[in-house]
Amino acid sequence: MARDLREGALTQARARAAVELLADTLDEPRWSVAASTAITDFCDRLGCDRVALGRRRFRRSKVVSLSHSGSFSASSELVQRIADCMDEAIDQGSLIRMPQDGDDSLTLTAAHQELIWSGAPRAVMTVPLRRSGQVTGAIVLERGGNSPFRDEEVELVTAVTGILGPVLEEKRLNDRALPIKIAAAIGRGVVAVLGPRKAGLKAAILLAVAAGVLAWNTTATFHITADARVEGEIRRVVASPLDGYVASAAAIPGDVVASGDILATLDDRDLRLEIARWNTVRAQRQREYETALAERDRAAIGISATQISQTEAEIALLEERLDRTQMRAPFDGVVLSGDLGQSVGAPVSRGQVLYEIAPLDSYRLILSVDERDLALATEGLSGEVVLTALPGQTFGMETGRVTSVAGVEDGRNVFRVDAQLTEKTELLRPGMEGIAKITIDERPIPAIWTHDIRNWARMTFWRWIP
Repeated sequence: MARDLREGALTQARARAAVELLADTLDEPRWSVAASTAITDFCDRLGCDRVALGRRRFRRSKVVSLSHSGSFSASSELVQRIADCMDEAIDQGSLIRMPQDGDDSLTLTAAHQELIWSGAPRAVMTVPLRRSGQVTGAIVLERGGNSPFRDEEVELVTAVTGILGPVLEEKRLNDRALPIKIAAAIGRGVVAVLGPRKAGLKAAILLAVAAGVLAWNTTATFHITADARVEGEIRRVVASPLDGYVASAAAIPGDVVASGDILATLDDRDLRLEIARWNTVRAQRQREYETALAERDRAAIGISATQISQTEAEIALLEERLDRTQMRAPFDGVVLSGDLGQSVGAPVSRGQVLYEIAPLDSYRLILSVDERDLALATEGLSGEVVLTALPGQTFGMETGRVTSVAGVEDGRNVFRVDAQLTEKTELLRPGMEGIAKITIDERPIPAIWTHDIRNWARMTFWRWIP
């Protein structure tokens, strides 16, 4: 019973010491300070003369901190002997305690014996530190030879270092500079790829590399896209020839009309009354002319003939105006604008545009090219366009004049590029919209996929470089 109580007390003491030591270590933000604090606390709690902490790197140990010492010479003979003790324990993968382990023929203790007899006789204990199963370093504890390390102290050190090792290593890793962290991450990735494990990862990387090489050596046609709009190559306006009132409207936007078809008529009653009046005047002048002929009055004959000519000119002018009241299509085409169906009886003024007409067999494309692609869009490039109204058909085109004036569409700066269709079709109508692709050249597929990203990166880099 007493033995159980004694063991329970020892267990509680070990746990309390581990918690206190861990708390002191965690309070320090920097790894070097935390390591110095931990080994100094070790030294004080166990009554040691000296405690050393070492890091394992490139299969060699290096002393990085000594208890109660702010600085030391890493090349001194004593520090080198301490590092040899760390290597001796790490290489054998076990704790070494001297002088007790000196009697074990299975444990190599040459470095520890050299450290013990290099000065005053002392007791030495070396404990490897581990994190995730990997040795990260070791701790060497030394004190006077008359006070060898007891079994309960070995258990305490073992328990505490089991927690302290991962904590110190984690602080050291977090305390590194960012470039070192990045280099270490890359190194771990290289080891994972080139090491003996993770065959699936290696296969995936090899496949990705092979796909990248294949894609880079495979070229495709590079296009730039632009919004497209169909317009008639000719836009003819039909304007009111005179002041008047709308009498009838026969055409609305979208109607296909032939040359000479009546689009609308103006009220001609006033003109007809005026023509009737001038016809009466002409009849009167004709009678006067005949009377002058009968009387052989040469002066009256000349005056009457002149008046008759004047009257006929007025009648011809009025008849011409009367004919113009019938507004006709100038050619075969489609009505783009002008709906007078709701304006019958409304007044119109001379020169007022009533209709716009475009031909049916002559179209052009207006492309809105983003300013980021303007340098690539030149005259004479070929391409294709697909219209929203005809998504299943592709029409060939060739670019023409590139304007130098920018416009804004959907919040983007765009430049107008004229284009001509390379084939005639009766399916198109002015006002149709779609997407055009202008063919630039042949490029590797990754270069095509990353075109916009690379342009954005160049602009961002240029913006932020000093």
